[in-house]
Amino acid sequence: MPHLVMEYTGNLSIDVQPTLLKLNQALVASGHFEENAIKARAVRLQNYLVGTDTQAQRGFVALRLAILTGRSLEDKKQISDLLGAAMRQDLALPADTQVQITVEVADMQRESYYKVSLP
Repeated sequence: MPHLVMEYTGNLSIDVQPTLLKLNQALVASGHFEENAIKARAVRLQNYLVGTDTQAQRGFVALRLAILTGRSLEDKKQISDLLGAAMRQDLALPADTQVQITVEVADMQRESYYKVSLP
Protein backbone atom coordinates (compact mmCIF):
# COMPACT_ATOMS: atom_id res chain seq x y z
CA MET A 1 0.00 0.00 0.00
CA PRO A 2 -0.40 2.37 -1.70
CA HIS A 3 -1.03 1.10 -5.23
CA LEU A 4 -0.63 3.63 -8.04
CA VAL A 5 -1.83 2.86 -11.57
CA MET A 6 -1.11 5.25 -14.42
CA GLU A 7 -3.15 4.62 -17.55
CA TYR A 8 -2.33 6.69 -20.61
CA THR A 9 -3.46 6.76 -24.21
CA GLY A 10 -1.21 5.34 -26.88
CA ASN A 11 -0.97 8.66 -28.72
CA LEU A 12 1.15 10.08 -25.87
CA SER A 13 4.88 9.54 -25.55
CA ILE A 14 5.59 9.12 -21.87
CA ASP A 15 8.97 8.02 -20.55
CA VAL A 16 7.43 5.62 -18.04
CA GLN A 17 10.22 4.84 -15.55
CA PRO A 18 11.18 8.47 -14.82
CA THR A 19 7.50 9.41 -14.64
CA LEU A 20 6.72 6.65 -12.14
CA LEU A 21 9.75 7.68 -10.09
CA LYS A 22 8.54 11.29 -10.04
CA LEU A 23 5.07 10.17 -8.92
CA ASN A 24 6.50 7.91 -6.21
CA GLN A 25 8.70 10.77 -4.98
CA ALA A 26 5.61 12.98 -4.73
CA LEU A 27 3.90 10.31 -2.62
CA VAL A 28 6.91 10.08 -0.29
CA ALA A 29 7.04 13.88 -0.05
CA SER A 30 3.40 13.91 1.07
CA GLY A 31 4.52 12.34 4.34
CA HIS A 32 1.78 9.72 4.23
CA PHE A 33 3.66 6.73 2.82
CA GLU A 34 6.86 4.81 3.37
CA GLU A 35 9.13 4.78 0.35
CA ASN A 36 9.31 1.00 0.02
CA ALA A 37 5.53 0.54 0.40
CA ILE A 38 4.59 2.29 -2.85
CA LYS A 39 3.76 0.03 -5.79
CA ALA A 40 3.41 1.87 -9.10
CA ARG A 41 2.77 0.67 -12.61
CA ALA A 42 1.83 2.08 -15.99
CA VAL A 43 -0.58 0.79 -18.61
CA ARG A 44 -0.42 2.13 -22.17
CA LEU A 45 -3.85 1.99 -23.78
CA GLN A 46 -4.13 1.09 -27.44
CA ASN A 47 -7.93 1.05 -27.50
CA TYR A 48 -9.54 4.23 -26.20
CA LEU A 49 -11.89 7.04 -27.16
CA VAL A 50 -12.32 10.47 -25.59
CA GLY A 51 -15.78 11.89 -26.24
CA THR A 52 -17.66 11.27 -29.49
CA ASP A 53 -15.71 13.33 -32.03
CA THR A 54 -13.63 10.65 -33.71
CA GLN A 55 -11.71 13.27 -35.72
CA ALA A 56 -10.48 15.21 -32.67
CA GLN A 57 -6.94 14.62 -31.43
CA ARG A 58 -7.45 13.76 -27.77
CA GLY A 59 -5.77 11.73 -25.08
CA PHE A 60 -5.61 11.29 -21.34
CA VAL A 61 -3.53 10.26 -18.38
CA ALA A 62 -5.56 8.74 -15.55
CA LEU A 63 -3.89 8.19 -12.20
CA ARG A 64 -5.62 5.98 -9.66
CA LEU A 65 -4.15 5.71 -6.19
CA ALA A 66 -5.60 3.06 -3.87
CA ILE A 67 -4.84 3.66 -0.19
CA LEU A 68 -5.97 2.11 3.07
CA THR A 69 -8.98 3.69 4.75
CA GLY A 70 -8.48 6.21 7.53
CA ARG A 71 -7.22 9.38 5.83
CA SER A 72 -9.21 12.58 5.83
CA LEU A 73 -10.70 14.15 2.72
CA GLU A 74 -8.19 16.99 3.11
CA ASP A 75 -5.28 14.51 3.12
CA LYS A 76 -6.64 12.81 0.01
CA LYS A 77 -7.02 16.16 -1.75
CA GLN A 78 -3.43 17.09 -0.88
CA ILE A 79 -2.19 13.76 -2.26
CA SER A 80 -4.30 14.16 -5.39
CA ASP A 81 -2.95 17.68 -5.99
CA LEU A 82 0.66 16.51 -5.50
CA LEU A 83 0.23 13.69 -8.00
CA GLY A 84 -1.45 15.98 -10.53
CA ALA A 85 1.32 18.54 -10.26
CA ALA A 86 4.01 15.86 -10.57
CA MET A 87 2.30 14.42 -13.64
CA ARG A 88 2.14 17.82 -15.35
CA GLN A 89 5.79 18.56 -14.64
CA ASP A 90 7.99 17.92 -17.69
CA LEU A 91 5.16 16.19 -19.56
CA ALA A 92 5.82 16.57 -23.28
CA LEU A 93 2.47 16.74 -25.05
CA PRO A 94 1.72 16.78 -28.77
CA ALA A 95 0.86 20.36 -29.76
CA ASP A 96 -2.26 19.32 -31.67
CA THR A 97 -3.69 17.00 -29.00
CA GLN A 98 -6.02 17.89 -26.14
CA VAL A 99 -4.90 15.90 -23.09
CA GLN A 100 -6.85 15.44 -19.87
CA ILE A 101 -5.05 14.50 -16.65
CA THR A 102 -7.14 13.01 -13.86
CA VAL A 103 -6.28 11.76 -10.38
CA GLU A 104 -8.51 9.53 -8.28
CA VAL A 105 -7.73 8.56 -4.69
CA ALA A 106 -9.69 5.47 -3.69
CA ASP A 107 -10.01 3.69 -0.35
CA MET A 108 -9.06 0.05 0.16
CA GLN A 109 -10.70 -1.54 3.18
CA ARG A 110 -8.03 -1.88 5.86
CA GLU A 111 -9.82 -4.83 7.46
CA SER A 112 -9.67 -7.01 4.34
CA TYR A 113 -6.32 -5.90 2.89
CA TYR A 114 -3.57 -8.52 2.93
CA LYS A 115 0.13 -7.80 2.60
CA VAL A 116 3.27 -9.77 3.29
CA SER A 117 6.88 -8.83 2.49
CA LEU A 118 9.08 -11.77 1.64
CA PRO A 119 12.88 -11.77 1.62
